[in-house]
Amino acid sequence: MALSQRAFLIRLYEEYLEEASFLYAQRRTLFQNPEIPWTKIGGFEERLEAHIDGLVVGGTLALEVGAARAAEGDFGEIFAAMCLFCRQNQRDSALAVLEALDPDDAKKAVAVADALKYELPDAWTPDLLTLLERGDPKLAPVLARAFGYRRRPCGPQLMSAMKRCAAAALPEVVWALGRIAYEPAAEALFDYLRSEDEPVRSAAALALARMGDARPIEYCLGAARSQGWPVQVLAVAAGRNGLAVLREVETAESAMALGMLGDPVCAPLLLARMEQPESAAAAANALECLTGAGLSETVFVPDEVNEDELFESEREALKQGKPLDRGDGRPFGSNVTRVSQDPSQWSDWWRANALRFTAGVRYRRGVPLSPANLVDLLAAPDTPHEIRRFCGEELAARYREDFGFEPDMPAARQAVLLAEAAAGAASRSGRFREGGWYFAGREVSR
Repeated sequence: MALSQRAFLIRLYEEYLEEASFLYAQRRTLFQNPEIPWTKIGGFEERLEAHIDGLVVGGTLALEVGAARAAEGDFGEIFAAMCLFCRQNQRDSALAVLEALDPDDAKKAVAVADALKYELPDAWTPDLLTLLERGDPKLAPVLARAFGYRRRPCGPQLMSAMKRCAAAALPEVVWALGRIAYEPAAEALFDYLRSEDEPVRSAAALALARMGDARPIEYCLGAARSQGWPVQVLAVAAGRNGLAVLREVETAESAMALGMLGDPVCAPLLLARMEQPESAAAAANALECLTGAGLSETVFVPDEVNEDELFESEREALKQGKPLDRGDGRPFGSNVTRVSQDPSQWSDWWRANALRFTAGVRYRRGVPLSPANLVDLLAAPDTPHEIRRFCGEELAARYREDFGFEPDMPAARQAVLLAEAAAGAASRSGRFREGGWYFAGREVSR
């Protein structure tokens, strides 16, 4: 190959990696943006896929460039390089990346885990399970996330890793045990509810709930008044007894949890919380989650100001309380459409529609809750990312239905899984009473 041609291709593959890095980082950011539907993220994924596919077509030279950037590049380049190694079955190159991981570089660890989640070849499973079993503190979280995401049977290896790895790696290992529903781990997970580390307690409680173990619910009912993390577990697993506890916890998380529980007896409380500025947004979103009223408003949201990026004159103006503008009198910021936070609008709607709802029945967006309803919400483009995450956990904890869904899956894969899940839910439509309170596939009385 002529030198000039080789240099051209090297630069081309470097550009593929740079663009893939940008798109990967952008994709992760979009999952935090409530304005971007999950289906729209698929467009970014298609562009990302085109760059990774270009590297695959590049053969040996692209692999050389990928190996160099995996050693020296940013987290997005490592993601793209690992995807390339997986698709080209370059196990040794992937192992080199794993060996070089810095446990203190969280972004690179997440990038490697993401690549393995999406692309891990089946033939590599035995070798990586051996690495997982050793409990290496830098590899155990990455490999646990990948195997748990893919629902690979690896309970004994996760148990071994859980005993050997450091506390910082435990949340991912515990999370994975919940994903594969490895019941022999239940007692060890229950012990972790007394861990000094909140992420470990939270992961253990959710894992047990997904496995159909009711003990963490009782624990969370007792702890929710003094700790924040139990609220999320109660949102996806508690029965009616969760209502009384959550009504006493005045946080944004508890408001959202009440909306997830979906009993209309909570509506007056949520309306009252909307009168408080610090809880108005959460209460509004919770009411929308319960009722599906569709009340919205467009408001101007000013940009956050980073004083380090301002000119001295702008800093001085800011100190004097003067608003910053673009030079033409218009302030920095943008108009955003969101769920209405107008208490009077919501009160009027509730007065007109309250009779549509029956106390004691669980609702989600105005419809009595069922597995089919949850699958529909997962498929709807306008369902917020946070609600989609809760719905996936709820399907597993309440109805014992886990079809491998994760909210950060590539959109094309999600669409296939959700279509299959919708067909399955329709075929089992009579199994669960709509609006009933369920845990572990059984209706509960309290």
